[in-house]
Amino acid sequence: MKKLIFSTPLILAAAFGLAACMDTDAQYNIPQVDAPALVSTYPASGETVSASDKGELTLTVKYNKRVFFASSTYNKIQFSGGTISKAIVYGTDSVLTINVKDLKPGAQCSVTIPQGLVTGPNKMEAGAVTYSFNIKAPAPLDKNPASATSDEAKKLYAFLSDNFESKTISGMMADVSWNNKEAEKVNGYIGKYPAINGYDYIHIPASVAGANWINYNDITPLKEWSDNGGIVTIGWHWCVPSVEVTTEKPSAEQPTTETTVWEGSENIGNDWAKNVTIANDKFAGITAGTIIKIYADHNSDATYWQIKPVDGSWSEITSHKDLANEWGTIDLGSATETQFALNEADAKSISETGLIIMGYGITVKKVSIIQTAANAKKRTRAAVSIASLDPGKDFSYNTKDFSIHNAVTEGTWENAFVKYDLANAASYLKKVQEAGIPVLWRPLHEASGKWFWWGMGTPEDYKKLWIMMFDYFKTEGINNLIWVWTSQVDDDDWYPGDKYVDVIGVDIYGGTTANAVEKYQKVRTAHSNKIVTLSECGYSEYEPAGIIPTINEQIGAGAKWAWFMPWYSTDVHAPQSWWEAIKDDANILWRGDINLK
Repeated sequence: MKKLIFSTPLILAAAFGLAACMDTDAQYNIPQVDAPALVSTYPASGETVSASDKGELTLTVKYNKRVFFASSTYNKIQFSGGTISKAIVYGTDSVLTINVKDLKPGAQCSVTIPQGLVTGPNKMEAGAVTYSFNIKAPAPLDKNPASATSDEAKKLYAFLSDNFESKTISGMMADVSWNNKEAEKVNGYIGKYPAINGYDYIHIPASVAGANWINYNDITPLKEWSDNGGIVTIGWHWCVPSVEVTTEKPSAEQPTTETTVWEGSENIGNDWAKNVTIANDKFAGITAGTIIKIYADHNSDATYWQIKPVDGSWSEITSHKDLANEWGTIDLGSATETQFALNEADAKSISETGLIIMGYGITVKKVSIIQTAANAKKRTRAAVSIASLDPGKDFSYNTKDFSIHNAVTEGTWENAFVKYDLANAASYLKKVQEAGIPVLWRPLHEASGKWFWWGMGTPEDYKKLWIMMFDYFKTEGINNLIWVWTSQVDDDDWYPGDKYVDVIGVDIYGGTTANAVEKYQKVRTAHSNKIVTLSECGYSEYEPAGIIPTINEQIGAGAKWAWFMPWYSTDVHAPQSWWEAIKDDANILWRGDINLK
């Protein structure tokens, strides 16, 4: 009998193989994944859109997941009404971008993408897509700017018009501290300066207050930039107060009446034990805005006082909070008089119960009330002097406590402040105008996003504010502005109107090339008589792509912006590699390419 000898490894291998054969298919099969499904197209089926003056348009076909497409197979896409020049999926996108040309006004176009030409991540075939749209004749670009009449501004507008959709002008947003540092960085990266430098009047409160670090009357950075051939754009992150302020001053037209309600010589000591009490009948008729004025002599190096209503609560009045310290007392220093305007609550309390003045180291000499045509008006809150506010803390461009509706309503404190600040801005812009520098003026941007105070109301109020600014600057003789309105796309109800706007801007942070192209095409169709520009761009943490695609890629895909302007902080919004990718593109103009003198 033969003896059978089995190898242990062989037995184990056989056992493993048998076990593997006995496993169910479900455990090892790759799960099925749905094929890419169509989400949307641009243009939408049945839509009528404008092509460029050269008869070009970029189509986008968006799916619900990342897709793949072999660019060499673009000729398999069926298109009537023109010619396909390119089709591509940029990067890891869910959008197929199709560039078409030879489009004529009135053309009826149709697109058919056969099944399987576009696939998903697992090569699942997307279904066939068919849609149609119409081409309308684009309106010719406006020949003249809306308000600019200076030779320099008209020459700049003509330059923008002549180059629109053939060349794109480079730009860079300056650090908002009023300098050219960011543009210098770009030159350090690639040996070229951007043609446009962007400035901002965000610090008007500090400049008006006389801060030693910002002065918009000093236009040295702008003049240096312009003298070297550069173009200037100025925006305005318009900072407003979050509390009611008064901008009014007594004048011959605004009579002042001071009425003494107590007079004497009351030494209230150094122990807070004595006071001056004034009965409520002395304050009959006072309203919010009435000024209380107190005169005193000093008995000590340290002099303080507190002011309270005689209502039994012993709570300090709040109208003088901008003068008082954390304990509610006013440090008089060397002053012998102090005054403040009452808010509504304090005016009511004092008129009903009277006033108590306590203190340390002072002799009260006189107390009076002051009424003017302005402070006699009924107010809802305390009106404080603008000069008493901290420019760095008390002003904001996204406060919810400044009503845009009131800003365009006569008789409100917000309206008075807007007029006051428009005068400030006008005075600064006149300095630029006197230097012969035209300005791409971009105020009140991104309104429909509703994150700035000027967008926290209705489109009607916003348009009134825009036109109010436009008309005021025109009345002031400012004639060097090219007006740039910033769209959020699909927000034409916020558009001030053709007669008030020269250029339509779009701000894009992050996103894909296809997304940028679609926004460009939508705005170009909606405003075919206007220049369209990428007024801000850069990085977004909320977009998978992070930084916006390079401009040359956008131009190649059909987004032929008049200019582009990354936000400041180049290392975040437009790093060196971003600039290096576009520095030699023949479609982009740099400062050395500009000659407007």
